[in-house]
Amino acid sequence: MLERCLKRAETSGRSDDNAETIKKRVQNYFDTSYPVVEYYQKFGKVRKIDATGGISDVYRQTKEAVLPQTMFIMGPKAAGKTMIAQNLSERTNMNLINFNEFVSSNGFDDADDETVTMALIDKLSKEVKPRVILENFP
Repeated sequence: MLERCLKRAETSGRSDDNAETIKKRVQNYFDTSYPVVEYYQKFGKVRKIDATGGISDVYRQTKEAVLPQTMFIMGPKAAGKTMIAQNLSERTNMNLINFNEFVSSNGFDDADDETVTMALIDKLSKEVKPRVILENFP
């Protein structure tokens, strides 16, 4: 990485693009920024992108990483949410997750909210395809 940054320094015009400063920047990243990345990674909020490829490939990966990944449709029973969610899922190529079915099928009927939420976040973090989540509430 140092070699790549030094190569960039040849044309950047920045007086501080030198080996010593670059090493300090990298150390600063690991000291201050990376702990934040690790924290949000636990919640499935971090998307890694291989930025060594071509511009169009990096752009595609970035676009996929920042587009909305989840939509929630919530409301009382018999409000038409299921039909709306199914239509939306089909038209947008998103996965449909029925929250109540997720809870039941994973044995979380008597689990506390934190356990259910963390299990749902874990499931969502492992999916590549965006999803629509449907939930009934009284």
